Amino acid sequence: MILVFCGPPASGKTEIAKRLAERLKGSRLISTAEFRRKRYRRISAEAERWAGRVDYLILDGTFHREEWRNSIKTIALKSGQEILTIYLKCSLQTCLKRNELRKDRIEEKAVRIVHEQMEEPMAPDIVIDTETSGIEEAVEGILRALVKNRGKQLEETPSQNVLPGERH
Repeated sequence: MILVFCGPPASGKTEIAKRLAERLKGSRLISTAEFRRKRYRRISAEAERWAGRVDYLILDGTFHREEWRNSIKTIALKSGQEILTIYLKCSLQTCLKRNELRKDRIEEKAVRIVHEQMEEPMAPDIVIDTETSGIEEAVEGILRALVKNRGKQLEETPSQNVLPGERH
């Protein structure tokens, strides 16, 4: 399964994606932050390389253009993988505040431009308002959606293998 995290800069994508990757056994996290140039071409190449080789391929980036998300959908179709689009919503003001607190902050102008140019996904599988949801709450919500989507219990890392309210 391919999970695509998209949303404006400083909306919480990377933190939520990292926590999710820690929880899901057989996952691989690839972030556009790993690449300096041609980010979406390179993340697509990595997605093509890893699709079907891991249980959960987690892609972290703004993916603010529909064409970039469509590129990943094409890879999912070719590799026979399910795809889950996770859209993180956050106001520009909150993104700007969070960006100021980051050690790897980006230029304010870039945050504004990407926020303005964000092409919201037409029908995301999951929408998380990160102004009202914390990181752990978001991760738990995604895990519940995966269980529902897959129709079976997820295999998580040994330290955290039971979702709240569920028993083995």
